[in-house]
Amino acid sequence: MRLPVRLLVVSVLLVSVSALPVFLVGASIVPMGDELGFGVGGLGALAAAFFLTSAVTSAPLGRAVQRLGWRRALLVGAVASAVVLVGIAGLVRSVWTLTVALVVAGAFYGMANPAANLALAEHVDPTQRALIFGLKHAGIPLASLLAGLAVPLVVVDAGWRWAFALGAVLAPVPIALARTVPDAGVDHAQRDDPRRPAVRLGSGPLRSLALAAGLATIAALALGGFTVAAAVDRGVDVATAGWLLFAGSAASIAGRVAVGWLTDRVGGRGFVAAAAVMAVGAGVFSGLVVASGPWFAGLIVAAFATGWAWPGLMTFIVVNANRTTAATSSGVTQAGVFVGAGLGPLMVGLVAERASFAVVWAVVAAASVAAAGIVLAVGRSASPARR
Repeated sequence: MRLPVRLLVVSVLLVSVSALPVFLVGASIVPMGDELGFGVGGLGALAAAFFLTSAVTSAPLGRAVQRLGWRRALLVGAVASAVVLVGIAGLVRSVWTLTVALVVAGAFYGMANPAANLALAEHVDPTQRALIFGLKHAGIPLASLLAGLAVPLVVVDAGWRWAFALGAVLAPVPIALARTVPDAGVDHAQRDDPRRPAVRLGSGPLRSLALAAGLATIAALALGGFTVAAAVDRGVDVATAGWLLFAGSAASIAGRVAVGWLTDRVGGRGFVAAAAVMAVGAGVFSGLVVASGPWFAGLIVAAFATGWAWPGLMTFIVVNANRTTAATSSGVTQAGVFVGAGLGPLMVGLVAERASFAVVWAVVAAASVAAAGIVLAVGRSASPARR
């Protein structure tokens, strides 16, 4: 089957541009924090403002996207994200104005994922769904990757404001590409994959998956938002820490694509695969408690490749089961992701400041284990053989 390459690029770039503001703040914490007056704890609060706003807006905006269509939602989200990035670069002079900007960005980020999920549900053959959503969910680590790359290439020499200004240049690209994507000749959202018959997920299972996603996201955001700070805490210089974030983000992209491809190959429904990568990630997080030097760097990359490899599978699970309500249903589970992403940085920042990053890694390992258990439980209850 032919992959919808242009639509994939549109989806990945939309999610990346929408998430870029918060990841650039995390990557630029040293110079930005010095100028605006915040540290690791403040970074946690700023990330919480972004993601908790997304949590509030995700479900209602998912319903709105279902009504309006993905093209209009994409246009609104991309333009709003560009405005925020330019605004941060040129107007932010205090941590309070930065908070306002991230709240605005978070509101529109709540629209980006349902819009991308709806577009792909309509266009993607059901036998390729897991791979495609793994590729689509490369958007978040791509934002993290770009933020990490910006540290040695832009932030260190030109300053953090130029990093935000250059990030806004990406916004017109998904808008232009979306115009070249034809309407779906066949509405694949109406089709099922006979190898993996799906049981529709009601509100209860969706809320359970949202809880699992929230717990797993606490672990993931400890990586995406705090890798630079954790590496500097272990004696790594800022530029090298940025490259470590870059390498880890690339590993996360590879992990998401690999588990999606494998799930399609074996005809799985995604539950076991998602739980497996969460559980393996928990083991890697546990290793970070005592790791240092090259071991620390290697385990960070491994944690990205496992502990942050599950989001595409989570979206695939939901869309595969609730194909005709992809935006609405994925909006529910994305809300769980955003709650975890909002509360996680607060917790990570607080624990890192009052205890250590070693304690952080132990906590997120436990959260990943709990998330894996919940996903397996929902998978068993939603087994066709049990209905």
